[in-house]
Amino acid sequence: MNREPAEYPVREHWMTFTRRLRELPGADEMSRELAQYAVWSSGAMCGAVYLAEAGSAVYRLGASIGSSVLFTPTIDQATVPSRLRTAVSPVDLPSSFLPSVTKPALPAALAVPIRWRATPIGIMVLGPPRAGADYSVEDVEFLAAVADQAAASIMAVRLSETSGQTTAVIHDIKNSISTLSLLARNAPGNLSDPEFQRDAIGTLSHTVARMRRLLVKLSPPDAETPASKTEPIDLQALIIEATTPLAANHRVRLVRRLRPVDAVYGDRDALLRVVENLTTNAAEAIDHEGTVTVTLAQEHGQAIISVADTGCGISQDYRERYLFSPFSSTKKGGWGIGLYHTKRVVESQFGEILVDSTVGHGTTFTVKLPLRAETSSLESVR
Repeated sequence: MNREPAEYPVREHWMTFTRRLRELPGADEMSRELAQYAVWSSGAMCGAVYLAEAGSAVYRLGASIGSSVLFTPTIDQATVPSRLRTAVSPVDLPSSFLPSVTKPALPAALAVPIRWRATPIGIMVLGPPRAGADYSVEDVEFLAAVADQAAASIMAVRLSETSGQTTAVIHDIKNSISTLSLLARNAPGNLSDPEFQRDAIGTLSHTVARMRRLLVKLSPPDAETPASKTEPIDLQALIIEATTPLAANHRVRLVRRLRPVDAVYGDRDALLRVVENLTTNAAEAIDHEGTVTVTLAQEHGQAIISVADTGCGISQDYRERYLFSPFSSTKKGGWGIGLYHTKRVVESQFGEILVDSTVGHGTTFTVKLPLRAETSSLESVR
């Protein structure tokens, strides 16, 4: 193991590492912390952490240290050698398997299994030590302890995410009920309008279908439960569907400025809920009368969706400390899960969400999503 000056004892760094793991919010952040610490402590040239995905047959690259193009984005679990699948301590990565993990293949690599109890949940791959010598017995034992500590933290956050997912599904059902409630409130004064009738029937049909899919997510998974699918998404149609109930709201003026954009590939239901949540929040931020403006454009290989309101605005302190945190809300009776879930959905689609706000003048949320030529382009980076 790398030796360090006396003023930086191993124990101090170990305590810092374990504390950091406890503080990090998700498995991806933990993967990066694990990779950085393992590479630093072992003196490896490079390293990567792969984690198993629920309902998937691959290990996905969570983080890498070294060249960004050195490690493959996914590893097919079926191709992992049996010796590695059953290992409980670090082992040399078989040379025949190296090309499946690194490109170009490293001269040698150490595989550190990440296991929770008896179940493998990931693999950490470390390149050869910079010093040129082999890993020592001390190195191997220490890396096994590091992986065990990380596995416990990763499983803790995943169990928490499972609970949070259930809460998020319930929140989505609540949003669907709000959509139906808004439709019911606007119906008496608009039933004679043929356009409202068409929109109302479409909204009812889509909302009922979506609620059925959400209820399926609350059921125990089985072989017949459909997984989230990746499909081409017409963002113009999606935004119109998501904002149709708001268009009939006489208190809030809805402005839609939707330019044609190329298709985005992803989970349509999830992105529909993102736009619904952002526009619902925008309308609720307006105390009396005001405007919600939804725009769609294409720029630098990204689809840009923005939702702006003329509401009360959000303070800088709240934005920086609480805005995307779970169970934190400025709304009376709010659950504080909507924006947290929205951010996670956007990031799962390889996008980002930004916010700009001025107290007393309004808020603008901007979602940027990568445009893909075909489904395989998205799958190749999973």
